[in-house]
Amino acid sequence: MSAFIVNEYHLNALVSWASYGHSSRKVSYYWQGKHRPIAGDEQRVVNVLYAENVRSVNARYRENETADPIKFNLLIGGANLNPIEVCKAVHCLVYQSCETSDWEQSEAFAILQAIEAKAIRSVHGYENAAWELVPRTKVAA
Repeated sequence: MSAFIVNEYHLNALVSWASYGHSSRKVSYYWQGKHRPIAGDEQRVVNVLYAENVRSVNARYRENETADPIKFNLLIGGANLNPIEVCKAVHCLVYQSCETSDWEQSEAFAILQAIEAKAIRSVHGYENAAWELVPRTKVAA
């Protein structure tokens, strides 16, 4: 598969989901020893994700395209994505952004891990699932 630069809608939808909606869903992440909420910092976050995607494609294809800033636009539809859609969108962006040797040390990596983790915890049934798995008892016949 080839790497590509995702569209602005994709980026804005992810950042909208991570920063809007129910307060318990608002995503924050840790990077360089600091706690960083996405809400209130959407414009910078969308450009961090975009710049890392461009940097990755440049590394993959030995290009030198610039990552001119894009504008964050709140997408109510993005804020209403279901957790599986969010996870899939994160996986797409990770795949498009992982071509550099320091990808896992990047701020974009930290942001996307936090968004994915929050989405997974938002899946229906997650809260009721057992924390530790133990053998199930057999029912007598």
